[in-house]
Amino acid sequence: MAISVKINFNNVYDINIASNEMTSASFETELIDGSKEKLIVEISPEAHELMPNVYNLAFGPPDVNGEIDDKAQLKHKDYSKVFSTILLHAQAYLTIHPEHYLGIDGSDNSRAFLYYRFILNNFGYLSSYFSMGALKYYVRITRFGKYQYENPFDFQDIMPGLVKITRESPRSLDFMYNYFIFNLRKDKN
Repeated sequence: MAISVKINFNNVYDINIASNEMTSASFETELIDGSKEKLIVEISPEAHELMPNVYNLAFGPPDVNGEIDDKAQLKHKDYSKVFSTILLHAQAYLTIHPEHYLGIDGSDNSRAFLYYRFILNNFGYLSSYFSMGALKYYVRITRFGKYQYENPFDFQDIMPGLVKITRESPRSLDFMYNYFIFNLRKDKN
């Protein structure tokens, strides 16, 4: 996966919208070997269980069952165009759902760090459209130890501390975030 992604909403693939609510779309990306690969973009119809108004945004090629394979490793000819297309679709979704937030979950630490770097490296451009935040998923287990996991689970003890992403946000792996949340800037609504 490339690190030097430059987001530009004027350099995108043609996207096929599959739902009136903008929750499903697809486009074809070109790979470095010249072949084409379909990518699916899906926005969950259900809000995140612990974060009201946050809807998960997933993307990737379809697997054998037609579901998104978010662990696939494709070699895109133009990573900038791929991620610009996904984020332009996210912006279009948020325009018709301004009260919603979108969340992107890194399927593993490498992807999560790459997404974070993309956001930081494109902060000036993205911040003109979106307010952005990040969080680490973690559960406080030191308080009750293994008994914390007995049923019923105390979901109030999960602390998803959202951190606003700014131009000064740390760039090191010490600040590894797993989930990135964004919505339209209030002056864009």
